[in-house]
Amino acid sequence: MAGKRTDDATKRRLLSLWEPAKESGDPVGVIATTFTLDTALFEEECLARFAGVQSDPVRDGALYYIEREERLANVQACVIADIHHCSGARSLRWDLLAARPQRGVMHAKISMLVWRNHVRVLVGSANLTDSGYRRNQETATAIDFTLTQTDRTMLGSLLQFLRELLELTDGPGRGRALSVLAWVDENFHERGIGKSHLKRQLVFVSPKRDSLFKQLADLWPGGPIHEAHVVSPFFDKKLQEFGPEFALWEALRQRGAAQVHFHVEGERSVDGVRWALAAPSHLIAAQPKGRSAAETFLHPVATKRVPTDSGVEDRPLHAKSMVFADDACVLVCMGSSNFTSAGTGSNPSSVVNIEANVVYVLRAPRSDSLRQSLLARVLNGAKPVQQLDAIDWVPVFDGEDDAGETDVPLPRFFGLATIGPSAEGHAELRLKFNGTPPEGSWQIRAMQSRRFDSVEWERIGRPALFTQACPDNEPLPVSLDVEWGADKAAEWPVNVELPSVLPSPPELKGLSLQALLELLASGRPMHEVLRAWMRKQPDDDETALEQSLELIDPHAKIDTSGFLIKRTQRACAALHGLRMRMEEPVLSEAAMAWRIDGPIGARAVMEAIRRQCDPHLPDEWAFLLCEAIRELRGAQLVSAHGAEVSPVIRSMHGAFVNSLEGLLPAATKKCSQAMKRFLLSTPTSVLESHVAA
Repeated sequence: MAGKRTDDATKRRLLSLWEPAKESGDPVGVIATTFTLDTALFEEECLARFAGVQSDPVRDGALYYIEREERLANVQACVIADIHHCSGARSLRWDLLAARPQRGVMHAKISMLVWRNHVRVLVGSANLTDSGYRRNQETATAIDFTLTQTDRTMLGSLLQFLRELLELTDGPGRGRALSVLAWVDENFHERGIGKSHLKRQLVFVSPKRDSLFKQLADLWPGGPIHEAHVVSPFFDKKLQEFGPEFALWEALRQRGAAQVHFHVEGERSVDGVRWALAAPSHLIAAQPKGRSAAETFLHPVATKRVPTDSGVEDRPLHAKSMVFADDACVLVCMGSSNFTSAGTGSNPSSVVNIEANVVYVLRAPRSDSLRQSLLARVLNGAKPVQQLDAIDWVPVFDGEDDAGETDVPLPRFFGLATIGPSAEGHAELRLKFNGTPPEGSWQIRAMQSRRFDSVEWERIGRPALFTQACPDNEPLPVSLDVEWGADKAAEWPVNVELPSVLPSPPELKGLSLQALLELLASGRPMHEVLRAWMRKQPDDDETALEQSLELIDPHAKIDTSGFLIKRTQRACAALHGLRMRMEEPVLSEAAMAWRIDGPIGARAVMEAIRRQCDPHLPDEWAFLLCEAIRELRGAQLVSAHGAEVSPVIRSMHGAFVNSLEGLLPAATKKCSQAMKRFLLSTPTSVLESHVAA
């Protein structure tokens, strides 16, 4: 995305990169990393676009939540956020993982979007926040991998980096994210990559890697670098011996003309005489002494002010980039690294953040059109300020690199908060504690209604694991409020151990067989089918959503189709639709679990069939149960691109069919002898051991 463009079309473009390209196929998973996080933006804008959610949470109400559940149940999605900002209300259908580096912060901004035939990777400066995606001046790069064109070297380095990040997290969500990486690793191989003058590579910063300057120097293909351009909103508080300013000058030619251009946020005074620049004066002080041909230039980047319905909105600078150039080569680095010691790793003995950048290298003269197009992607300021004594230095230091000083993270004592199934089959909250608790008292609140504190923890013997049943009449908690010490507080994110523990939307429980048939037979999104269903009802007022959805419930309708033949035809049609649904490519264990236990899954269909059967006609239920076993036993399960499904997925399917077979003895006990002979004459030999004599 061209950094210079800051109009509404460009801002929409960043969100549109989450939408699938043509022929991308079904969504598989998302792994996104961010420093700060707006869960509503990620869920309602980014993730909804990725998964193809068409409804709107404000306009469509419950229909939106129905479609969201259906879409996200078939997708593995997680966000890795820095421990200082890992919070927010959200759906438990996606995981929120806290990254806790030993030093520094997790500052990388990567979004890996995986569809069946397409992987798109977004690397840039924008956090997953409303400011990052809609307000700030940012830079971002989209890298696409397809089944016909994949740079395996670049993709492999990304997969390895994400695995390293996941090592900084814990919990069941990490395993689900690793399964997405494994799926990409298995399905996307080196293809269709020819020679190109433009080289592209991912460059990461972390305590275990060389500094950003060392890595860029290794990629530089030319002779001495003549000039450098830096865009950054944040800088070190003071000039350091191993600071990025000195490292930058060391990367440039040591003799002859050399130029460093800093592009920083700035505004001119009303009288047009002075400049206010968001930068420290030591940017000038770092210039080598005694070199008259070495020059430093400061380019002001104006804070964009855009008219809105509520007034005027500022669009501050948040982009980060670095450019090296001479007459024959150019190198462009864009990503998350601020021009700080922590952001560039220039001083390995101090704090080093985890960062991600994309580097482009091109051998071409300054007049080359591709070179000019590449440089146009970088945000630049206006003409340099000529009089340095007319600058008011107003740097911003309380930014991202200082998070460890300004925000208090959740203590390590509070380990994992998960929701899992209890022995009775209900959902329960599980809290794992690590090591020594924080000094003083502490307390944990969930949904402001239940509380667990240090006094109770001491009373029950300081357990490493504490469990508490989740009331059936309350929503499952997505985060816990933790308070400790005198005035410290943070959120503790909650993730599910198994997606099957999540309840279906209440509007989809107990659907009639007719409603399930329409949902199974239609290729349209679930919310559209439900909306069409509601329009058929006597009350066509879509604003009365609850009343309309109640008409789907069999207890709220009069069944006028009580004839045995019609009921059997309807049930057989449902079983055929169920088999077709099972034979669609299944890309994850979560997708198979949804097909079995979801609101329009196999279990719901069988329950609806059982409800419609006449209890005084035992032959009907026995016959349909056998038909279900036959249909599902014959289902051909496939994964992406026709490959075999994993043993776990096949086992899940087999376990469900076995559970149906377990119902046969009771179902056939009161059958007529004619029905028993018919069932035993079928080619499904497994029935012989289950049909009651």
